[in-house]
Amino acid sequence: MSDNAKHATKSLSFSRCLETVSLSLFLLAIVLGCAQDKGEQEVASGDPNDAPYAESAAPVDAAPVNDPVQPPQQRPFSMEIVEPQLGPEGNAPQAEPDVRYGYSDPSETAPLPKYTPRNLSPSASGSSPNLQRSPASDMSPYSQPKSLPSQMQQPQAMEAPLEQPRMMQAPAEMQPMTAEPELAPFQEEAASDDPFDVVEVFYGTDRAPMVWPGSVLPHKFHALLPAVTCVILGIAVALLLTKFKQYIIAGLTVVVAVSGAVVVGQEGWVQYHKYDRFLSNDSVVYGKEQGDLELGTCKVSIPKSHQAGQLESPSVVHWEFEEKPEDHVMLMEVKSKKEQEFFDMLKLRVEESPNRDLLIFIHGYNVTFEDAARRTAQITHDLDFKGAPVFFSWPSQGELLGYVTDRGNSFWTASHLKEFLLKVHQHSGAQSVHLIAHSMGNRAFGAAVESLAQDLQQNQKIFNEVILAAPDVDARVFKEKIAPNLTGLAHHVTLYASQNDVALMASRAVNGYPRAGDVGANILVLNGIDTIDVTKIDTSLMGHAYYGDNTTVISDIYELMQNARMPTQRQWLRDISSPGGMYWYFDPQYNNAVTRTPASPPLR
Repeated sequence: MSDNAKHATKSLSFSRCLETVSLSLFLLAIVLGCAQDKGEQEVASGDPNDAPYAESAAPVDAAPVNDPVQPPQQRPFSMEIVEPQLGPEGNAPQAEPDVRYGYSDPSETAPLPKYTPRNLSPSASGSSPNLQRSPASDMSPYSQPKSLPSQMQQPQAMEAPLEQPRMMQAPAEMQPMTAEPELAPFQEEAASDDPFDVVEVFYGTDRAPMVWPGSVLPHKFHALLPAVTCVILGIAVALLLTKFKQYIIAGLTVVVAVSGAVVVGQEGWVQYHKYDRFLSNDSVVYGKEQGDLELGTCKVSIPKSHQAGQLESPSVVHWEFEEKPEDHVMLMEVKSKKEQEFFDMLKLRVEESPNRDLLIFIHGYNVTFEDAARRTAQITHDLDFKGAPVFFSWPSQGELLGYVTDRGNSFWTASHLKEFLLKVHQHSGAQSVHLIAHSMGNRAFGAAVESLAQDLQQNQKIFNEVILAAPDVDARVFKEKIAPNLTGLAHHVTLYASQNDVALMASRAVNGYPRAGDVGANILVLNGIDTIDVTKIDTSLMGHAYYGDNTTVISDIYELMQNARMPTQRQWLRDISSPGGMYWYFDPQYNNAVTRTPASPPLR
């Protein structure tokens, strides 16, 4: 036999020896483990009196077993840690219950109930309407701190425990309390677990409803036709460029075409799902054509993650192709109502509000019905407005190139807007009517005001706070015709203007005359109207939607509507003199800052 064969044989023998020893050790470990388990089972199944760590069944006065090995928290609850106190009559000692760990009868050996923390929620019987809203972390950042009712300010230790111990009677003052009123807040809190809030908004509109043949939408892939067309055109142009050996430009063309297709496809896909949702819940869809005056209500979702001044919408950046109420400010449904039903619902909503008031919003140029509903709900939520939110939507085209058509429709709708405002004044039962008009909506409102002033008695106040944001109205027409009539119909008027307003710059170029929302040499300072310049705090791209986007402006509107504070009482405003008189501007240090003061009764 060769040396290599001998060496291999020895190695194999040695390996077999190691395997035999390892197997023996493994079997020995298994036998020892089984024996140990058997011993533990015998101890566990044996007589409790023989077990060294068993709970003692002796009376309470017997000395407990002290085991240094057992941790203190594992010992059974006993009367040693409860100091006896005299009962209410001074005869029999009674044990004071521990509200953290419960209470057990010392005569029984049953195991203690598992620790359950107490719910310290206040009773809903004395809560204010604000407590029925979403939790504090999800509330509007402008909500005011409310003082707690007197019954909620008592320490929790004075309240009756949820379960009365068998050896203790509740104090006399706690006897009338029952379990029924304590269940109400639990039901309210369970209802607020939704990831979004719903704001019901009332509306009036003279838009014509849209109708689909057979109430059926085209196939959903029709929404992607613009995107497909964009890609095909991009590829065709790129192929044409490659024939001229312009490969880099051809590649960039394909990238731009694909990017544009994603944006266009996302918009079409979102629109398709929106209209499909409206058809499924029998909602009315209003377009951009002129129609008759209609009334109704709609529901808008406000996500719990909503940021003040934002209109959350599906974004291509976040790869969102469908609206979700938990993530977006979404128009959920639109229901048309008869006039009597509409005003009955509006009056009931006003009566339920603390101040019996309502807020009317009139949108401007390039706004759809859906945009107006979403903006109204967002402003109502951010202002923490408790009254009835209402908006009037006139037939704006909702397109950037529809300015000329919108300008004509803003004057056409004046008669319908006047009728709507007059009916709201007469049938809503509101003690205070606030109004916000934006951009070109001030044209329709100004024309309606002129007609209302002629029909109503002189100086009859039908509005409380009127806010004109970036009014796209001829400055001379506003000064000579609108302002004198408006100050007679409203208790207070505020005009917001910005030098950074790109939309008003374009309007001035198209119309050829200064606008009422201009700042600078053309700024309007009129008697009975507070003019406020927002230039120093408005840093947005267009500088036109600051009334709903800038939190400082929202805070200022809050002070106007909730507390009716004059400009001298709002610490973020500074006065400045001009040839036409005194006006106000925002201090830049308050830009996008929450600057509210506690709610107080209106000063006007």
